[in-house]
Amino acid sequence: MNINMKFYGHIISYFLKFSLFALFFWSIHRREYIWALGCLLSLIVCFLPTLLKRRWKIHLPIELELLIVLALFLHSGGGALDAYHNIPWWDHITHFLSTAVVSLLAFIVMAIIDAYSPEIKFNMPLLIFFIIIFSLAMGVIWEFFEFTSDLLFGTHNQLNNTDTMLDLFFDLLGGIIVALPGALYLKHTTPERFGLEMGEEIGLHSKN
Repeated sequence: MNINMKFYGHIISYFLKFSLFALFFWSIHRREYIWALGCLLSLIVCFLPTLLKRRWKIHLPIELELLIVLALFLHSGGGALDAYHNIPWWDHITHFLSTAVVSLLAFIVMAIIDAYSPEIKFNMPLLIFFIIIFSLAMGVIWEFFEFTSDLLFGTHNQLNNTDTMLDLFFDLLGGIIVALPGALYLKHTTPERFGLEMGEEIGLHSKN
């Protein structure tokens, strides 16, 4: 990534973080405490890459960091701005993007584990199968949180059974979007080689 693209990536990332910070106070002003908590938790997650950098010298690529921040902003920021109720398909879009980002992180982590751990090795079918199942598992956990929020706080995250099933479908689609290109990429390399290259990019030391 060239310097200009990296610079603009950081600018967009900081803008989205500042927006979440502002929406936190906006939600409190509107007494939407659930979304205020969501914005606060999203901000904490957004600054995890900074913690990784300072504590363990791990540098996430700006593209990956930006995807994480964008997914969190669309979810919590969209809730604070009533996008879930005012924009059709917003909920499904956030499910798709969030699951795709989480699946991409899982893909990278598994490849790095394969590269840096002599005891653990993944073949390509197992890697792809895990990513798809992992995306569905994250979607189910998300639906549990939505159900609990509706039950305890009177929110309306789950409109009906069709809405829930569509959410899970988009979770599955997010996993497939990561898994299939991952499979094509790994046809020309190996999980270990990809893991080593990614590990070197984020600041890990080679096992060799």
